[in-house]
Amino acid sequence: MKTKCGRTLAAAAVAAMFLWVGGASAQDPIWVPVTFYDFHSDRSNPEFEQPHNKPSGCNDNSTTQCIWKGMVANTLGPDNKPTLGPTPFRNYGIDHWFRDWNTYLNGPYSKGANRAPKYSPTPGIKQDYNNEWGAAVTLEDRNADVGHDTSFKNVVIKDSLRFTVVSGTKDMYEFASTGSGFFPLDGRGLPNADGRTNEWVSAGDNRYSHNFSFTMELEFPFQAKRGMTFNFRGDDDVWVFIDDKLVMDIGGIHSAQVGSFNIDDVLDASKFGKQCYLRVFYAERHSTASNIRIQTNILAPPAGVGISTNNKNDGSGLVNDKTFDKDADTSKTLWPVVFDDNDKPMKQCAAGENSGCYKCEYLTWNVPGLKEGQDYQKNADCSITLKPGAGSPDGIKIEVKYKDPDAGTFNGRTNMNVVAGEPRFVRIQTTDKPMNPEDAQKTNTSGNVYFTPGEKEVKVYALLYDKHGNFVGYASLHTATGTNDWSGKADAAWKSKNTDVATVTPETGYTTIIKKEFMGEGTRDWLKVTYEVCVPKDKGGACSEIKDSVEVGSKSEGQIAVGPNPFNPGDKTIGELLPPKVQDFYRGVINKAGGTNVRGVLIAVDAEGPLEPNKGKDGSYGKIVIYDAVGNVVKTDALYRSDGAMSSYGFVWDGKNSKGRTVGPGTYLVRVSGVVDEGKSSFKFQRMVGVKK
Repeated sequence: MKTKCGRTLAAAAVAAMFLWVGGASAQDPIWVPVTFYDFHSDRSNPEFEQPHNKPSGCNDNSTTQCIWKGMVANTLGPDNKPTLGPTPFRNYGIDHWFRDWNTYLNGPYSKGANRAPKYSPTPGIKQDYNNEWGAAVTLEDRNADVGHDTSFKNVVIKDSLRFTVVSGTKDMYEFASTGSGFFPLDGRGLPNADGRTNEWVSAGDNRYSHNFSFTMELEFPFQAKRGMTFNFRGDDDVWVFIDDKLVMDIGGIHSAQVGSFNIDDVLDASKFGKQCYLRVFYAERHSTASNIRIQTNILAPPAGVGISTNNKNDGSGLVNDKTFDKDADTSKTLWPVVFDDNDKPMKQCAAGENSGCYKCEYLTWNVPGLKEGQDYQKNADCSITLKPGAGSPDGIKIEVKYKDPDAGTFNGRTNMNVVAGEPRFVRIQTTDKPMNPEDAQKTNTSGNVYFTPGEKEVKVYALLYDKHGNFVGYASLHTATGTNDWSGKADAAWKSKNTDVATVTPETGYTTIIKKEFMGEGTRDWLKVTYEVCVPKDKGGACSEIKDSVEVGSKSEGQIAVGPNPFNPGDKTIGELLPPKVQDFYRGVINKAGGTNVRGVLIAVDAEGPLEPNKGKDGSYGKIVIYDAVGNVVKTDALYRSDGAMSSYGFVWDGKNSKGRTVGPGTYLVRVSGVVDEGKSSFKFQRMVGVKK
């Protein structure tokens, strides 16, 4: 950590150990890390919770004469910690006030040394003293053997203070204790009053209800600018340093006192524009009150990192917290803009360069919902390029993070709106909400139209998508407004293939009502939509139809029906056994068997969805196996599609085995199987069939 104002500040270095809440708005609160050191308040520490006197001229209303000046030196010592000054006041152990007792082993009163300064008066451990605020304090022994090593034992607690912008200002931030006072360690660290006997209890006495006897250290890097100020009001000791130089001294155990400085008065002219450190050291050494208020424009938020649509690096083209458009058919490159705390963009660091520039290795781009390499790529100049097709109906969020290992993290974000191209797909949907691009480009993924039990009609929509799957609009009449715009000749046209399953009303429009007809229960057919689109004139102006089709009807759970059952293989023909409407529905199955003059039984299969066709066997689907009563295979064949519904299949069994011989009377098992949903699942059903003479 530097102790002098140094190099010109890199943008990220503004906020070493600096925590952001929210975005980069100057009105957001800022959280500044601090370190607390909690000491015993049982009088075992001779410098905390002890009798003390006041400087000459001090009274309760004084704001300038109750301070002990010179308790610490004008410059910081090793590790940027305060050292003993020319006029100590019960602070000979200052080396231990802002260090971890467990790790600082070389101090005069360290762990295991059994040493501490001895003052008069000094009450015994857990004892009170009747002249608490008027005692004349003298040092009896600077290095006394006190018989224990825990005088300066402490608990270290990392925390942060929340600074908020002062109303009516843009860069002045304030932290102020409220309510009962400044007690950040209540319920933490060492116990309140460490079990001391309470001989002081009186109305309003709060010394046992809070955790007193602690110190606080704050360190913050900043770029020195003229006009910076720092104002403080509180108790007890407060010392403020710029780098290692003391610029504010409010030492002593006292009621709330004030102090301030203007950086113009305390900093050499050569240091303005350079990185410096604000270091605040605070001590709460005595009950019963604790208060603190800091108001300053030194603790200001950094400018951070932005996103630009150009590579000028002059702050132009910024789209932070905005929405910009990207043509779906074109690529788009975005560049980071890293600012120093003068709000000036910095250049990218060249090889070996470390000052006044930013490094690509500290930058991270994030585009939720898109895949790196497929949808976008990161470039050597720290930029990012979004490829053609990258997008979403709801827009894309783009985030950039700049994380300097020595300076903290800054975030920038923007939104990209994808401007879709001309329609390439029309999709039938049961909702008017656009699909994601990947699904929109797939065939028959927009959703089949199934009637639920008791449902009589369903409203459907026709949505348009470009070649990348980006939502274009609804399939209605669209007139071109320019040379780069497409046109749609008319509203979408709807058609149900089998009007006994479902009908559409109206037959044109981007939306229509699908009504279930008498065959719509348990069977399915096709619903189709067409839309004629003409490409822009500058691309030829040609017109073409785009189409989509989905299933319509009711989704079955799958079943086998046999008719008639039992049957006589040589008795009647299929034409004689089945009603005309059933013959028409299973026309494809009957024709495969040889027509209505075939004598046998119809085995009808209602699958859960369209079956995958068998390889090498045209027009066949799945498998049918017939077993006799003892499990012997009688016949093996395939199913064939009916003409009545998409997922209805069947087989006509003539009552013969695989060798062409008629089977004997008895009970036979029919088992069917197949693959549905584009190979995603399989089904198996079985049914008993009776054969009689």
